[in-house]
Order: sequence, then C-alpha cells, then structure tokens
Amino acid sequence: MMNRRDVMMSAAAAALAGCTRETLPSAAVDGAIGVVSAANPHVFPLLLAMSVDPDLPVRLFPVAESRDADTLFASGQADAMLAMTYMGAKKRMSGAIPDLRLHSISTWRGFFEVVPEGITNFSDLRGKTVIVSGPVGSGKDGGGDIIFQAAARRQGIDPARDLRVEYMPSAQGIARVAAGLAAGITLPSPGNTGVVMRSHIAANPIAGAIMRARPGEQGKSVRLTSGIDFQRIFAGYASFPDGQLPLGGLFVSERTLAQEDKRNKLDQLARAYEQAVELLMADPGRHAAAIAVSFARHFESVGAGAPPARLLTRSLEAGDLIYRTDVPLGAVRSDLAAWLRELLGREVDAAFLG
Repeated sequence: MMNRRDVMMSAAAAALAGCTRETLPSAAVDGAIGVVSAANPHVFPLLLAMSVDPDLPVRLFPVAESRDADTLFASGQADAMLAMTYMGAKKRMSGAIPDLRLHSISTWRGFFEVVPEGITNFSDLRGKTVIVSGPVGSGKDGGGDIIFQAAARRQGIDPARDLRVEYMPSAQGIARVAAGLAAGITLPSPGNTGVVMRSHIAANPIAGAIMRARPGEQGKSVRLTSGIDFQRIFAGYASFPDGQLPLGGLFVSERTLAQEDKRNKLDQLARAYEQAVELLMADPGRHAAAIAVSFARHFESVGAGAPPARLLTRSLEAGDLIYRTDVPLGAVRSDLAAWLRELLGREVDAAFLG
C-alpha cells in the first residue's frame, strides 16, 4: 500500500510528465556539458532548469560523495561540477582536479547545527556527542565536516579535544539526535527544516504517541531547533550579504573553457540555472514538486532520498535555504578568498577564483 508521501510523489510525477519530456543522464544532446553533483541543495535549480527545458545541453552525473567526481573529470566525461565553494577549492589545492575553476556562485544560505532547544552555540556542546553526516556516506572530510570544524573553531571549540564527533549517514545521525543519543547534527537545508518540524510534531502528546507506535519511530521525542546558525558565526566579511555565505558554486575545468563550443553551452547552462533560481525563489510551491520528482529519478542510483516537495517549499519560504544570483563573483572575490583560507587553512590559487 502506498503511503501519503508516495501518493504525493506519484501525483507530482504525473503532473510533471504532462508538461515535460523524460530527462535522464543518458538522454542528453550531443556535446552536452557533463555536470557532476552530489545530493546537495545546489543541484535543485539545475533539476528545475532541466525540467523546464529538456533540450538544455547538460548531462547530469549524480555521485554519492564529491570524491567520486575526480575520475569523471580525469576521464573527460565531466566538464563542470556543482558543489560547495570550499570543496571546489580543495579539489584544486589537492590536485584531485588541478584545472578546476570557480565559474559562478549562487547558493547563499543553508548550514545549521540541529540541537535540542536551549543550546545556542558550540560552547554549549562541550563534552557532548555531535554528529557529522553525509547525504549517503559518512560525511567525514566532506562539505558539512569542513564548515562544522571551522564554525566550532570560530567559537573557541576544538572539535578533536572538546567534542565527541561521530560520522555516519544522515538518516542514522538524525535518528540518534532525535532519540536523545547525541546533542547535535550538522545539516544543510532543507534537511534541518524537516528534522525540526518532525521533532515538534513528535513532541505533541497525541502525534508523538502515533509516531512511536510505528516501526522505527520509538524514542523520537526530543524537541529540536536549528539552534546554531553557521551563517551568523562567520562574521566580518563585509561583502557577504547579512546572514548568508557564498556556499554554492558552479565549477568548470580549464579544458572545457578552452573549447568554444563548450564555453557557449556552459554560458547557456549558467543562464538557465539563474533563471531557475529566479523561478524557484519567486514561487517555491509551484516548482518544488518538479524538483523532488527529478531528484528522485536522478539520485536514486546513489542511494539518496528525495526531499518531499512540501519540505523544500517550507525551507525556502522560511529562509533556511536561499538562492541568489544577484551577487557577482567579482563583488565578493577578496572576502571569498579569505573565507576559503579560514576554512581550508591554505591560500587558494588566484586562478581558481577567475
């Protein structure tokens, strides 16, 4: 029997099928831009752009973790990547993708430490168990881990000394925090929004009793909040919009930039991405179902579950997840270089920032 979420997803899929053609990685046009992305929020606008225009010259390569992108670039299958700005910088620094460059930035908000109510900073977590997770893998050394480590240091906490850090897939980590077995978990939006909403429902005596009567729901009674806002921790970068960080980026290889045909298609892709951002931010409820269906279709192969459309809409409307295309890279380049240095402990190659 289908549950309510399955019914909603099936209905959304049917609606989407009525206005767009099926768009799979293997169905891309000749000479398309190969784009790698893990199951992170930066891919949402691309999925919407692909749904709006099935002829967009892009082939999406879903990966479980960002390190899986390396072989795709080395083999020439991948031309570009959607990822955290600091993950792209790390790949260039390490030589994993030595010719990778930041093309543009778009996502400006989305990382929180989800904690029990009453915890407001990393000092409150001293001596406690906290979780760092990935959407599919353990999350160790991934995008969430890097920003978690840097945010803790900003507040005078050495994670290795002052916290008990555990790494695990997000579903397992969320269950531990919800059951009171850990004091916090680093999550991007819309994941944090969903976890907080679910904990508040579970805290209701009647709803909580119903949830705990279901298999796998026992013990989920801790009321949670997105109590530590990473965006507010990294103060001092004057060019960054208030309460936002240059989290997301579109990266491209210099090999791709050297090909005129690929450059033209990259420009087309970048424009479509920006237009999708504008559509999504203007009316999240109208476009969230298309994104959820497309996400499920593309990322099922790497074991990532799709965000419910209602959750994605709520996250955008609440301001937990914000996409921007009106802040050009040139306007923040200096502060971005300094922020990347803070997170990664090394100066980023000037050529990486274009």
